[in-house]
Amino acid sequence: MVATDQTMTEVLEKSLPRPFRHSAGGVFQRLLAGATAWCVAALLVALAADEKAASPRSATPVSEPAARQVELRGQVVCLAEAMHERHQTDLPTNHEHLFGFKTDDGTFYTLLHTKLSEALFLDPRLREKELLLKGRVLPKSQIFDVTSMKSVRDGVVCELYYYCEVCDIVAVSPVPCACCQEAVTLVEKPK
Repeated sequence: MVATDQTMTEVLEKSLPRPFRHSAGGVFQRLLAGATAWCVAALLVALAADEKAASPRSATPVSEPAARQVELRGQVVCLAEAMHERHQTDLPTNHEHLFGFKTDDGTFYTLLHTKLSEALFLDPRLREKELLLKGRVLPKSQIFDVTSMKSVRDGVVCELYYYCEVCDIVAVSPVPCACCQEAVTLVEKPK
């Protein structure tokens, strides 16, 4: 076992070919310093690669299941109120609504607030209707990402959209027309 740095240097120096031993200008010391620098650099690169591979942000899920495409029939509800009624959860009198979707079979889904589902959050008239929502249930969750919505009126499936009469534009949300900024009208048209 080598006890000191000087002893280690002597051992390494003796293992070098004769032209590199004790030559003028400290060739051995430069070689040793260069080799050390390369080893440290290689070690840092290896550590960075291991850290990146272990990082949850950079790790790509290998076996993540695909989202299920489904069609749900039911009504938009406040999940907090529904859970209070069903399970007697503690509910403040003045609570924020957490909108979800209750299917005809009693299953609850949390609605993901997106451009295509925005009307469900903004327009109280939609919360009074029986709806037919298409979309996907995100993996390992009960979160529903709406891709299209229709209403069911008297057993008839109806197209459901917003219309600007001024610009003749169809929209998916009750916000003012993107073109003229006038109010849009909710249209429920049998298929």
